[in-house]
Amino acid sequence: MKRILEKADQARIRFVKVEFAILMICLVLLALVFSRPEIVGYASTSIHNQDLDLVISQSQRFYLRSVHQFPIHLTSLTMSGEVIGEGTAAIYLSNQQGEKQLVYRNAKRKDSTHNRVTGTSTAGTKLLGSDMTGSALPLKEEKPVLDLLEGPVLMQFESLHPSYKAVSGKFSHMCVDSCLLQEKKFTGSYFILDFYLQPGTKVKISDIVYTTLEEI
Repeated sequence: MKRILEKADQARIRFVKVEFAILMICLVLLALVFSRPEIVGYASTSIHNQDLDLVISQSQRFYLRSVHQFPIHLTSLTMSGEVIGEGTAAIYLSNQQGEKQLVYRNAKRKDSTHNRVTGTSTAGTKLLGSDMTGSALPLKEEKPVLDLLEGPVLMQFESLHPSYKAVSGKFSHMCVDSCLLQEKKFTGSYFILDFYLQPGTKVKISDIVYTTLEEI
């Protein structure tokens, strides 16, 4: 009986992954129809699922960098992982021009009866330098187009509006504003991931899923 239940769980997990991939493709195609009517010809969209074993214990910047140094057309990005601790955690994706999109924030209304994670916040203090430093961290994918480079520590975190509270625990495929990205804005040789963590809070990132566009 136990083995039957385990096989059923494995089948359910595979189904969810396939279902998510199909959903992402449909969303990207819809975005192309409404935001890029001037394209003539065909566009090929690729989905990349890269496993990570990344633990972040303080506010810090990372870079998603093109492996082959040519521009990447990023059209979506989601993250899965876990928040450990009682403080705030927020993750932002930025392009090379500094335009930010919220990926995840562990806040919800105190009077909420469901688990929707959202909320307003106020930023902290000054950032340190933004030069790329350190060695590339491994992303487990057969043919990756982006690698992850560790950047500087950030002297900043977010504090919540009194009507919101921070929540801990696991999150899956989160993309508050990064579910659909404007390809023209998010085209470049690298992208920025900023993690803003209140002291005493940690974030574990288990995987990222992103889509890229290749014009034919």
